[in-house]
Amino acid sequence: MSVLKKIRVVEFAEGVPGPLAALRLSDLGADVIKVETEDGDWLRHAAPALPDSHMSAAFFELNRGKRSVRLDEHLTLAALLKNADVFITDRTPEELAALGVDGIDAEPYAANPKLVRVSISFWGDQGPLRLHKGSELAAQAMAGYTRYLGSRDTPSCRLGADVACAGTGIFAVQATLAALIARAKSGTGQRVTLSLLNSLLALKSIHLAAQSDPDVYAGPRVGGANYPPERGWKTGDEPIFFAFGGSVGAEGRPGWVKFCEEAGFNSLLEDPRFDKIGRDSTGYGIHVQALRAEYEREFARYSAEELVALIRKHAGNAASYQRADHALAHPQTQALKVVREVPAANGATVRVRAFPARFSQLQPEIKGVAPALGEHTQTVVAEIRG
Repeated sequence: MSVLKKIRVVEFAEGVPGPLAALRLSDLGADVIKVETEDGDWLRHAAPALPDSHMSAAFFELNRGKRSVRLDEHLTLAALLKNADVFITDRTPEELAALGVDGIDAEPYAANPKLVRVSISFWGDQGPLRLHKGSELAAQAMAGYTRYLGSRDTPSCRLGADVACAGTGIFAVQATLAALIARAKSGTGQRVTLSLLNSLLALKSIHLAAQSDPDVYAGPRVGGANYPPERGWKTGDEPIFFAFGGSVGAEGRPGWVKFCEEAGFNSLLEDPRFDKIGRDSTGYGIHVQALRAEYEREFARYSAEELVALIRKHAGNAASYQRADHALAHPQTQALKVVREVPAANGATVRVRAFPARFSQLQPEIKGVAPALGEHTQTVVAEIRG
């Protein structure tokens, strides 16, 4: 069952946030028409390209299964919106008006009162920065994310992942579904606005809560900006993450003690700096930075795989640090069917990431083949005139 089978989405957005939101709606069954201008979405040309193709791998990932149309004298954006259910865009109302779409920010939208309009920007639709350009890095810097990488008194660093763009795409899906539910009750659509800045602040909510009224200046959500970069605990080969802890009764959980006993870490058991449940010296504990070297001295006798197995045996939380290709090939990832193969050009296949939620009744569609620029223009024109 495709829950959005009869929903038509018009996407007039480039890069990551808008296309990611439209992709996930497509996975849920929506018909997505990707609107492009003469040069097309800039992500089409971003390196690297798929093998034997001029199409960007990132563009394929975010735009598979959509239909691409190019605006010209035979096809206007206003005509597309007359019969659409959802409009996702990163253009300002002024830019849309220049293309013949007036009153997109009015309530209701006169040309199509049922249309849900999702507007994505860098800084939001109000405030002194409304008309200014932005970027992933600019949003990270303004939202205070760069202070969580690097070390104290060293230059700030960006997060390598596009957290602002991806987070905004995720929030845009949530907002779209909420607006569609509201439309089912009221009969009218509404305008929804999102920004990269607001998305990052929302994702940072637990940090902001901890920092706004810290009774005790401790823990990673308050002092994390002063910690060195987290590279895991060194072992005989690869680094790991691990954590014990939790308070159950007077002695707490016995897992940490039993782990140390079986591994032969007697020096840790005898050292009064280590709490006997491991909460303060593992994971995000308040003494991790001071005691990490003591663990690593003992861990050097073991491989990452051996330590992870032993920690899990005693109810601890552990994982090896993995490269992306190893993560995709891991049996746990395979069991969840995260990676799927879809058709690409010339009979080839491309591996993509499936819809991240697993349903007991719904079945997301894993569509393939990202469209060539303007590939479906004539088909869509015929449907509109139809």
